[in-house]
Amino acid sequence: MATATNLSTAPVEGTDHGALSGDSRRCLEVYLRDHRAGATFGQALARRAAHANSGTELGRTLRGVAHEIEEDCRSLESIMTALGIRPSRMKMALAKVAHVLAHPKLYSPLTPHSPLRRVLQLEALTAGIFTKRHLWQALVALSDALPTLDPTELSRLIDRADAQIESLEAHHGPAARAAFAP
Repeated sequence: MATATNLSTAPVEGTDHGALSGDSRRCLEVYLRDHRAGATFGQALARRAAHANSGTELGRTLRGVAHEIEEDCRSLESIMTALGIRPSRMKMALAKVAHVLAHPKLYSPLTPHSPLRRVLQLEALTAGIFTKRHLWQALVALSDALPTLDPTELSRLIDRADAQIESLEAHHGPAARAAFAP
């Protein structure tokens, strides 16, 4: 009898699994599921940071990045579907729990407009996007073995990650000065 956990991690029938099999296939499944779960955390962080900074240039930047992260999640889900890999419900739930646990540090109600909080949010988002960029690069490297992967589309996603990082880094220096300058 299949459980919810088994259903969430079973391959999707009727999809092209490419040339990978055995351990390589299982490693790719874990890798993509982990990235999808991490993206759940990143989506929530980007949305909350955008809300916390609404009405500012940083807030507008964060709102745009949050929207693009949601698009990137849909791209990753499409890739996973094409490869016959379902997201792990358990990992997605754990990512949501991790976001809640990070809440006191990143969204302290005691310091609602803390300059330190802004720095930490920018750094966490930048680190996540940099990790996502590595995901897209890894998939480009696999595109010869997995014909469902479109290297042109993956290159576009890499370029978008670079632009996201650049836009957040433009706000990091001013945020750090506001937090730490005497």
